[in-house]
Amino acid sequence: ADGWTGERAWVTPSHGARGPAPAPEPANAEGGPALPAWTHGMTAGRLATGTAAPRGPRPGPVDGLTVAWTHAEGTHAEGTRAAPSGPPQPAATRRTPAQPTAERLDELAELAERHSAALRLGRLGRWDEAGEAHRALAAERALLLGPDHQDTLGSRHETAYALTRTGRHAEALAAFAEVAEGRERALGPDHPETLAARQETAHVLGRLGRHAEAHEVYASLLASRERTLGPDHPDTLRCRHNLAFSLSRLGRTEESLAMAEQVAAARAEKLGENHPDTLVSRYEAAYALGRLGRWQEALDRYGEVAAARTRVLGADHRDTLAARYEIGICLGRLGRAEDALEQFRALAADRTRLGGPNDQETLRARHGYGVNLGRLGRWDEALAEARDVAAVRGRALGPDHFDTLVSRREVAVALGWLGRWDDALAEYREVCAARARVLGDAHPDTLTALGDEARCLEQLGRTEEAGRLRASIGALRAGRGSSTA
Repeated sequence: ADGWTGERAWVTPSHGARGPAPAPEPANAEGGPALPAWTHGMTAGRLATGTAAPRGPRPGPVDGLTVAWTHAEGTHAEGTRAAPSGPPQPAATRRTPAQPTAERLDELAELAERHSAALRLGRLGRWDEAGEAHRALAAERALLLGPDHQDTLGSRHETAYALTRTGRHAEALAAFAEVAEGRERALGPDHPETLAARQETAHVLGRLGRHAEAHEVYASLLASRERTLGPDHPDTLRCRHNLAFSLSRLGRTEESLAMAEQVAAARAEKLGENHPDTLVSRYEAAYALGRLGRWQEALDRYGEVAAARTRVLGADHRDTLAARYEIGICLGRLGRAEDALEQFRALAADRTRLGGPNDQETLRARHGYGVNLGRLGRWDEALAEARDVAAVRGRALGPDHFDTLVSRREVAVALGWLGRWDDALAEYREVCAARARVLGDAHPDTLTALGDEARCLEQLGRTEEAGRLRASIGALRAGRGSSTA
């Protein structure tokens, strides 16, 4: 075993996931005056995606924030107006929304400024503060505008997104579900904002390892998108891309590959060969090829994606760098450890230059560098690298974060290869305990850690203990299988 842990690079999702982005400048749906400047940075949060993929344009403004359109009857996002219910009313009898007072205008402007300030906190990586700011703002908007007002739900959406960025996925799932329910009441089940919130629930379900449930949500969303937008609309294709990702996570890799390639072809025809959305689907297809063991094909595909992203986005764009990371993985899997080592060394240097030494992607590249030191038999160097990365991740992300535990496992792998099995066993046990605490006893990552511990016991000649541990692993797997059947 080479200790490779299967880390996958995070890249920018195809429609605003993984980080807030400024919404397009709002415009009045009826051709009226442009919205005021203070609304331009407002967002209802990222639109979910299950996959690591490049960012594309948002579908349209998602928060109704100004007097002209928050107080207009039936105004919806994306420059559309809801169809009136019931028979048409004569013009003289239609209810005209009351004009807000100057005091109310000031209150709305203040809330909008605070919303923008909270978004800036997120862009600075200060997610705990951003989450609290959005939470307070949501409470005030609920009092001022009502719990199901678009602005209130937008703030609650941002609160949920901040929870995902701080690893509080279970809380985020509940929050996104509430936003989806509120938007369904206010806007309808097929409204783009409702679907965006439902898509977030699917993304978070995937982060929680609940991939079958995530797949069901994505499939339902795809049906809604096809019904309302048609099969070739960019948002429909985006949803099909997410479904391909969820198929991969369910182990249905052949299906995932077929769907990703179909989406890539449709996007190339509709958007162009070098459009970021086309490239992300080609990236997903490359990932599926790797999962199928077709590493040379995956390497070729990632190389094409990296070259196209360099031309379109630039050499230093995070999505270009993500493709370079995957190239390093493929090289290692193909036994080209020297080439992989150089790939990760150069990538770590670029990530450090762009994001700093403590950036998560810098540390991910360094992790790949350390793994390939081990592949080359340079285990003392690999151990030192793994320990340093684990220490930095522990400080930056917390001792129980997934990436921290991945690095600690790499420490244990190196210790084993150096013949220090007692030290390796202690490390494996701590990783296993942390995963059980965070993920549960029957989570696949916990079971993998238990398997590591059993192998270590066997190396120490403690075969009876190893046998009992393997029996418990089998029981946990059987219980997990029956509960998900």
